[in-house]
Amino acid sequence: MAKLNISLPDSTAEALRESAQGNVSAEINRAVLQRLADKEMRRIAAHEKANPPKHSDADLLRIGMGMPL
Repeated sequence: MAKLNISLPDSTAEALRESAQGNVSAEINRAVLQRLADKEMRRIAAHEKANPPKHSDADLLRIGMGMPL
């Protein structure tokens, strides 16, 4: 497991300590994972906007059920 040193404004550090309920590392880990997930979702959304699907969700459902379009 990696160990990191970070610097935060005093007010942010105090709010983090209060929010973390004794486990600052876990609180930071959750926040970082959420941030990474958010960035990935934005990347996927941008890709889908630039490359719209060829079929609608209803079409995909019909295809999956073996029905003609």
